[in-house]
Amino acid sequence: MKIVLIGAGNVATHFGGALKKAGHQILQVFSRSESSAKELSRHLKCGYTTQQGDILASADLYIISISDNAIRNFLKSFRVKNKIIVHTSGSVSISVFGKSIKNCGVIYPLQTFSKERKVKFSEVPLLTEGNNAKALASINSVAGSVSPFVFEMSSDDRKTVHLSAVIANNFSNHLFVLAEKILRQKNIPFPLLGPLLHETVIKAIKLTPGEAQTGPAKRGDAKIIEEHLKMLRNDASLQKIYRLMSASIERESGMKL
Repeated sequence: MKIVLIGAGNVATHFGGALKKAGHQILQVFSRSESSAKELSRHLKCGYTTQQGDILASADLYIISISDNAIRNFLKSFRVKNKIIVHTSGSVSISVFGKSIKNCGVIYPLQTFSKERKVKFSEVPLLTEGNNAKALASINSVAGSVSPFVFEMSSDDRKTVHLSAVIANNFSNHLFVLAEKILRQKNIPFPLLGPLLHETVIKAIKLTPGEAQTGPAKRGDAKIIEEHLKMLRNDASLQKIYRLMSASIERESGMKL
């Protein structure tokens, strides 16, 4: 298909590369940031524009990969109405397109993306939705050309997955940030935790997260928990997080500390 990418951030960069590799033709990249648009267009060997009015009308598919709160405003002044238009958000409903766009939908890549790290798009689950059977068939075809893991899902269910992903990915990564902060105080390198973190994720997938849970809160070891809280006495915020997480583990595990 002939494709225009709306946005030049992390998702557009990875998705655009995967689409080009799959044989699709990327005609143009649009971004408000000229440096981002130019960088991605150079990578994809296509044109770019920073002006919404200059977006080409000759594509078959328009993929909107911009911030969630910018999608609605972008669509208000988007003049292309008779092509397939999708967004890549996990939390924005398909209803954002309104009734004026005849063929629209969603392709949500369930993965965390950073421009600095390569991701095997062929391993990324893609959650799709379309406003009619014809649009959905085309959307699934495009999604299936870059990944075999394509799952049709309603906006409501997709929001549930997105919430779960935020807790599992964003929140856990923030805990890594805090763990690194603790180690840095003693000049201990964070990669020391690498094998532990790897096994944590693998075990949660192979078993269930509940079965994989370990640690002092799971064991009901109040003495160790109090010792850790004392070690965190100079960081009230982290101490509060430790208490809340331990209490949550206690509840889920049925322990009483």
